Amino acid sequence: METRLEKLQSQKYLLISLVATGFGFIIAESIGKETANLFTNLIFVPVPASVVILSGILTKRNGLTGSHGKAWLIFTIFATMWFVAEQVWLVNELVYKEKPFPSSADFFYLLAYPFYFIFSILYIRPFKNAISKKMIVITSIIAVTILIPNLYMTFDNNSGESEFAIILGSIYPMADAIVLIPSMIGVALFFKGKVNFLWSLLLIGMIFEVVADTAFQYFSLDNSYYTGHPVDILFLWSYLLFSFGLYDHIKIFKKSHDNKNTFDNKESLR
Repeated sequence: METRLEKLQSQKYLLISLVATGFGFIIAESIGKETANLFTNLIFVPVPASVVILSGILTKRNGLTGSHGKAWLIFTIFATMWFVAEQVWLVNELVYKEKPFPSSADFFYLLAYPFYFIFSILYIRPFKNAISKKMIVITSIIAVTILIPNLYMTFDNNSGESEFAIILGSIYPMADAIVLIPSMIGVALFFKGKVNFLWSLLLIGMIFEVVADTAFQYFSLDNSYYTGHPVDILFLWSYLLFSFGLYDHIKIFKKSHDNKNTFDNKESLR
């Protein structure tokens, strides 16, 4: 079980990481779009890779038996798919000089969503007694409320995108709405005092991703998005939140002398 001091230190390092990367984007943007483009593509190599590595460590240590072992394996698959998608985006843009959306990167982005959804359900399942029907209804209404204008914005636009790109773009808000529900439930558990902040990062990270996706969609349809756009900060921050959440679980695992499932050991998550 982590001490309060250790949790505060982790939160401090997280804040420093968020601020430092934010300044990195601002500096690159101030130099010019080409610098911002290069900086953004390159930083999306090590940061998403850290998510894959950390989730892989948890998968190895927990094994493949039991719900927690399966959950970390599923998260590792999700993280790997998004990492591959980021690298495909980089290669398309920097090497082949092609427009990264739509592209084969979207196949990996979208295929990862079901894995994250399954993981999030397994992740919050130990607290099912604290999850009320009212909580599920409210989060579902919020997700649908966000989905409807996003779909309208996608189909009712004059961006000149192909029909395929528009249809593909409409899948993202639907996928985002689905994963947003368990993510918001996890955050609600934090505010109810059921879990600590660091435990919630794996769900808060997806909320950042959904917000970033919505902004990306808006600026893309407005023909003003480019790699290195300020909205990309949110995408990067979502990976950082995932990384710190995973690292927190690794520390919990190390301190579990009886090798007990950290998903079931609720006291370690408060």
